[in-house]
Parts: sequence; C-alpha cells; structure tokens
Amino acid sequence: MSDTKHLSFADTLALGGMTLALFLGAGNIIFPPLVGMQAGANSVTAGTGFIITAVLFPALAIISLAINKGDINELTRPLGRAVSIAFISVCFLTLGVLFGTPRTATISYEAITNGAQSTLTQKTVFSFAFFALAGAVLAKSGKLLEIVGFFLSPVKIGALIFIGVTAWIYPTGALTSAVDAFDTHPFGTGFINGYQTLDVISALCFGAIITHTLYQRGIVNAKGILRYSSRAALIAAAGLVLIYVCYISMGAHTLEHSASNGMQIMSAYVETVFGVYGRALLAAIITLACLVTAIGLTTGTARYFHQITGISYGLLVTLSLVLSAMIAILGLDSLTMLAVPVLSAIYPAALVVVALGIVRKWLAIPTMLYRGLFFIALIVGVISAFI
Repeated sequence: MSDTKHLSFADTLALGGMTLALFLGAGNIIFPPLVGMQAGANSVTAGTGFIITAVLFPALAIISLAINKGDINELTRPLGRAVSIAFISVCFLTLGVLFGTPRTATISYEAITNGAQSTLTQKTVFSFAFFALAGAVLAKSGKLLEIVGFFLSPVKIGALIFIGVTAWIYPTGALTSAVDAFDTHPFGTGFINGYQTLDVISALCFGAIITHTLYQRGIVNAKGILRYSSRAALIAAAGLVLIYVCYISMGAHTLEHSASNGMQIMSAYVETVFGVYGRALLAAIITLACLVTAIGLTTGTARYFHQITGISYGLLVTLSLVLSAMIAILGLDSLTMLAVPVLSAIYPAALVVVALGIVRKWLAIPTMLYRGLFFIALIVGVISAFI
C-alpha cells in the first residue's frame, strides 16, 4: 500500500470521536462529579491532577502502541512470548469479559430503573438485549468507524457536552467545601483518583481497535499508523479534558453534599435543571455510553485472542457477549472485589510498558533492563493492591 494514502479530515475527526467515545464509559462519566464535590474550592488543583492521570497517561498509551506499529505484541515483545501473552491476557480478560464488559449492562440497567426493584427475568431480558444490540453493531465490523465514529459517538459526546457545558454555565449551588485528603493534598488526591480509572489498560485495548480501523481504511504503513493514531489520541484527549472539567465543576457546585457516587450528583443536576425529562435523558446517555464501551472492549479482546489462538473472531465475539450477559445477570459485587485489585496490581506494570514503548523509539533498552523494570513495577502493584 502506498505511503501516500491519507484519511480525510472528516475521517480523522470521526476516528478521534470514536476513540473518545470508547473511553467514555459510565465509570469515566461518574468519576469527575464526585471528585468535584469532594474537592470543592480546591477543584481546580485536584482536577489538574486528575486530568494528568486520566487523560494524559491514556493518550500516551495510544501513542506508545502506535509507535510500535499498533501491535500490542510488539509493544511487549522484550518480555518474552510467554510473559507477554500472560500479561496481556490478564489485562484483556479482567478489563473485558470478566468485569468491564458485564458492568456496562449492569450500570445501564441501574440507570434506567433508577434503583427500582426488579425481577431476575427483567434483568435477564435486558442483559441479553443489551449485548444483542452490541453484537448487531459488531456484526458490521467493517463499518465500525461509520457506526461508532459517525453516528453513535457524535450523539453520545454531543449530549455529554451539552449537559456538561450547561452545568458550567448554570451551576445549581455554591462551591462545596473540600473534604478529607482533598483539603490537605488536592493535587495528589486528584492524581490518584485519575489513576484509579485504569484507562491506560483500556487504551492498549482501544489502540488496537484504532490500528485495525486504519488498516480497513488502507493505512498500513508505520508512519501512517503513528500519524493518525496520534491525532485520534489528541482529539480524544481534548474531548476528555472538556468533559472532565465541566463535570468536575458540576460536582463542585452540587446541592447533593451527601452523595456517595457521581451518578447521584448527575441525577440531581439533570432533574433540577431539566425537570422530569432530565432523568430520561441521563439514562439514555449512560446506556449509550456503556453500549459503545461494550463494543470497544468486546472487539479489542476478541481480536487479540483471535491473533494468538487462531480461533474465529466471530466465535470469540459471540462467546464474549454471551458470557458478559450471563455475568451481568449474576451481579458484579463479588466480581468487582476480585477484578479491581487485579487491575490495580497490573496497572504499574502497564505504565512501565507504555513508557518504555515510547523511549524505545529513540533509545535502545537492554532486554534485561526492560524485564527488570517490568517485574519491579508488577511487584509494587501486587503489594499495593493486596496488602
């Protein structure tokens, strides 16, 4: 393929919008309002720390993957095949079918029912319908950029920006008071909260989707992959900063001072400002956000395991969707207790892999040094997560 192959401005913008939409799962949307509420008058300082780890680090992860030809196996090659496969598999399985993907249906269901009592049958029907819809989109994998980039992403992002900017212009209350660590160490606490989004691992999954989408558009050379992946990362980062700033401001001016999560803050705001239709609007946005993230996690995980096992991509997608639907029905409380520590344990190692993937473009890193840094980070992560 010629190196002169280019994406149009519209396609590049759609690729960036798709990347942004993949990141904006429900967890990412409900995190910033809670940070804003707890930081209050210190929300600017705390928000800066949050944005560094929740936006800058994931953007660098996409760029690091692009530097390595968009191939996660190439990124982790110095670890050796066995360690590389084990590490990436744990990342993708935990973030995907065993936790992250099922959670998208559970959060959507809770947003729609607003905590109302429901039967197992209702949960089952919703869960399988949700993932059937995701499967319908994935069945058109060659049209992923058109469906997600040109249609779902603009609707989802536009609605989030509309609510966010409204919250910025029309706050519902005065600034809250900073509490606990946000009062004494706002920057560091915001930094840690952004770190806990664990989006660097998500970026490794989504970066592979970007690369595959570029292949489908005829961009197969290393320079083109790096160029357009970097542009997509920058577009997504700009969108994340805008949305996070607005939703941190929403939390910093909330009237729900006793809220325990960001969903409660958002619900209170939309109901106050938009009335009876606000709640329906929020439920629709959360469901759409979760659907796009479920699509991204499913296709990223399926593509990786297809690459290393040779099992049919379609079969892997089907298995992932069915398992995710079943796990979502069973409930995720116990899974959350198991999955979050695992992700937290491997996260420092993922950061090292991302950093070294960038450094390797300019400096030759001895294999033993690469492996040593990786295992030190992994040990630190395990100790911090489980002790």
